[in-house]
Amino acid sequence: MTMKKVVRIIGRMNGGGPARQVAYLHHSLRGRFETILVVGAIEPGEQDMRYLLKDSIGVIEIPSMSRSVKGWSDLVSLVKITLVLLREKPDIVHTHTAKAGVLGRIAALVAGVPIRVHTYHGNVFQGYFGKRTSRLIIAVERLLNRVTTRVIAISESQAEELTERFRVARRDQVAIVKNGFDLKPLADSGQLRRDARRNLNLNENDFLVVWAGRLVAIKNVPLLREVVHQTAGIPKVKFLVAGDGPLREDLTKGASCGNLQVIGWQKDMKLIWAAADVVLLTSRNEGTPASLIEALAAGKPFISTAVGGVLDLAKPPVTQVSNDCRQAANGFLTPSSPEAIVACIEKLLFSPRLAKAMGEEGRTFALANYDQERLARELNELYENLLEHAKIPKRAEILASAIGSNANN
Repeated sequence: MTMKKVVRIIGRMNGGGPARQVAYLHHSLRGRFETILVVGAIEPGEQDMRYLLKDSIGVIEIPSMSRSVKGWSDLVSLVKITLVLLREKPDIVHTHTAKAGVLGRIAALVAGVPIRVHTYHGNVFQGYFGKRTSRLIIAVERLLNRVTTRVIAISESQAEELTERFRVARRDQVAIVKNGFDLKPLADSGQLRRDARRNLNLNENDFLVVWAGRLVAIKNVPLLREVVHQTAGIPKVKFLVAGDGPLREDLTKGASCGNLQVIGWQKDMKLIWAAADVVLLTSRNEGTPASLIEALAAGKPFISTAVGGVLDLAKPPVTQVSNDCRQAANGFLTPSSPEAIVACIEKLLFSPRLAKAMGEEGRTFALANYDQERLARELNELYENLLEHAKIPKRAEILASAIGSNANN
């Protein structure tokens, strides 16, 4: 029996959860499927995570495909992806990230690929662009999902956003497949704490808050900066920022306090999480952030703005502890308020038993829900189910169905 073929497409292998997912799946699903991975170009200042790929077998690079919207380059990318699909003749195309989701699904339609799957690792429906552009993006996604066989959400709250809030997909079209990571090494990293802190010039009694990610607008760098400044008078509190981006200078500009280190991108976060006391996230919008999942697996409580898929990382019970904050078993959910975040930092600083209990709850929660082997198993089952029940319409029938459905709405 001929092995079925999956072409996975991602806009770029930059720092973050999507790149880790596709790199792992490209290798882990071999033996069950013939896998091809199409990747775009990293932009200046981004972390290049192509090192996660164990080899270059089945990897196709399209340098014209990048994050920014560029009319001619995007058209060139669309043609190249279409040619790849016509040559490879896959049974399934699975796209990841917004740019790849648009280009890849159009190319799959043109090439007549029978099964088209798209994963929303987050969304760009709010917080990234103005209202007019956001409305246009939502309209495009609604049209694309008319020709998408299955939409994958990475959390319950994201599924609700896609189907109820933004109405870009039908509920019966959505499958929930949570992210998966190699978390076991992080769960065993506690014994590395002393050496990790020594390497970061930290004292044993310092209370280390780690923020990890891209220094870009959606991550609300001004909020992070204000939190750093408001805690400058608390001697034990230190901040470590692991990441880079265009707003790095905005974060460090005028910083006169010695409570902040910015160390740039890190290939291996194991030592960073070993040294940490708490993980902080200040984003305006999120899918399911890899940094929080990794920190939870390492036994660290979280403090995060209550946005997107972060809500799904809050282990019940979740109770209102003030007008501003909610306390989960493994961390705190806050508004975009520096005062609220600082109050949560102080509570963990002065309540070590609470911090330890939250860390233990978080480790158990992360290992039970976000293991990478579970991710591969669930996607394999999804693909097999789609292949088993696939109807293979002609390209003209697919296009007519899409146009007709759009005209009726």
